[in-house]
Amino acid sequence: MYGIIGEDRSDVDTLSVIVKRLAGNDRLPIKKKGYSGSGELLRKGAKQLNAFAAIGCTRLIVCYDADGPEHLPRFNQLMRVVVAPSEVPERCCAVIPVYELEAWILADIAAVTKIFTSWLPQPISGIPETIPDPKEHLIRLSKQANGKPRYVNAIHNERVALHLNLDTVYSRCPSFQRLATFVKQGPPQPPP
Repeated sequence: MYGIIGEDRSDVDTLSVIVKRLAGNDRLPIKKKGYSGSGELLRKGAKQLNAFAAIGCTRLIVCYDADGPEHLPRFNQLMRVVVAPSEVPERCCAVIPVYELEAWILADIAAVTKIFTSWLPQPISGIPETIPDPKEHLIRLSKQANGKPRYVNAIHNERVALHLNLDTVYSRCPSFQRLATFVKQGPPQPPP
């Protein structure tokens, strides 16, 4: 059983879908806790990891957006404040999407057409994790396609995650690779 915590419920729900898909098991039991921002995650995360471990979660995932181009400072902070103080750091994977988790959706932007059939976005060139504020970028793209925003992360991320080409996301988003490795092979090594 997995336990997933993150800055908000939308990210946790989206990660839950992705983990099930990576594991090839849509019935995989997952306990989830989304907080109301990074401050609450940092204050309460270690205790929640221990609570999940106590009820049988053998793999734990903590998601904390980098909110910028550098992931390592946030990784180090998350490890120091949440993972290390927990009683289960060897079972944890710290996932730090560069800028925001929505960069993973930008990696396979065509997946949005499964939710919005009339929105036919152009593929994003380059590395999606270099786009500042990917959530806002998705909103702008959806507005350009329809004259008003159609995409709402809290509603659509989880649904789009069902259709993402995970191999494409893996090849285009280094932060996703850490999660995929953890789900498929076990506890990851620290990032370079």
